[in-house]
Amino acid sequence: MTEVNLKNSPTGYNLVPPPGWEQIELQSDSLNETLLGIVDRSMNELPHDLPKDDITRVRMELFKQLKKGARKAARGNGHMLYMPVERVQGTFIPASFVISKPLDGPGSSALTQEVMGAVAGDRGDSEPVEVDGARGIRIEYVAPPQEDIEAQFASRRVEYVLPVPGSPTPRWLTINFSTVGDGNPDSEFSDALVSLFDAVMTTFRWSYA
Repeated sequence: MTEVNLKNSPTGYNLVPPPGWEQIELQSDSLNETLLGIVDRSMNELPHDLPKDDITRVRMELFKQLKKGARKAARGNGHMLYMPVERVQGTFIPASFVISKPLDGPGSSALTQEVMGAVAGDRGDSEPVEVDGARGIRIEYVAPPQEDIEAQFASRRVEYVLPVPGSPTPRWLTINFSTVGDGNPDSEFSDALVSLFDAVMTTFRWSYA
């Protein structure tokens, strides 16, 4: 169970991440220590007969990639990053999701067609969803390969946009999921990862003081 405090009513939220996933607070002063802890736990899963030089190289590269991903999420107004840190059949699951800081939204927090259109834009298929008794928006689309990464794969994206209850002005929380799956965004593996994220969102609850 994860509880994260927000500055406005409600005081925070809870959700249950999948087993083997880590929560990373992006604005924390101890971010590097958190990332190094993840790296060290990952190193324990490597073969014991791996040469020391290879272990050092893998450790440095994994830390570099984790820090790059965390910085990118933070620049996008990210507050909390969730990602798998345990290998499944020897490999990491290529997926993550980021929860934003509360954002100022369109002129009304009520889920009207106008608000839904303004929030969703032209990014993909959107539909109203109910999360913890309130109506939000779910958007799903495929993003083209990113130029700043070596692996050139399209990614499957799912975004939940939820109005912050009780806020005096319209504010929205976004939860953004991304996966390259097995390299095919329409594969059964990618579908399974999207279903896993949707299952996580059924555990989302606002918390109140």
